[in-house]
Amino acid sequence: MYNISPVKNIKRFLKIEGRLLLIICIVLISRFAILPLSPNLSEGISDKLLHFLAFYLLSMLVDFAFPKTPFNALKIFILLGYGIAIEIAQSFFPYRSCSFADIVADAAGIALYLLTVPLLKRIPFIRERWSE
Repeated sequence: MYNISPVKNIKRFLKIEGRLLLIICIVLISRFAILPLSPNLSEGISDKLLHFLAFYLLSMLVDFAFPKTPFNALKIFILLGYGIAIEIAQSFFPYRSCSFADIVADAAGIALYLLTVPLLKRIPFIRERWSE
């Protein structure tokens, strides 16, 4: 009946799952951004590393969730705007603070995603995002 190519199925799967995961990640990151910091955070993973990793992941999810447009300035500005909004929101909580270094870590995560796209294009399942 319907003859949909396997590539279209994979691209559709990546888009739908990417959007779902993007929503989940935005909700979780937003929630953790306004919670009080855990005293164990300084003993474990660095706050800047968490920002870096979160924005690398968000960059990938935004790119996969909206595959018809390349990972361009618009997507980058939206992600950076979200990072800035998080920092502004944190400035209203007495147990959190606004940090320019966090925004730099966010930008570094986005930049690393851009640098790793050529490598991601070599991974069989993932490279379908960029196929025509």
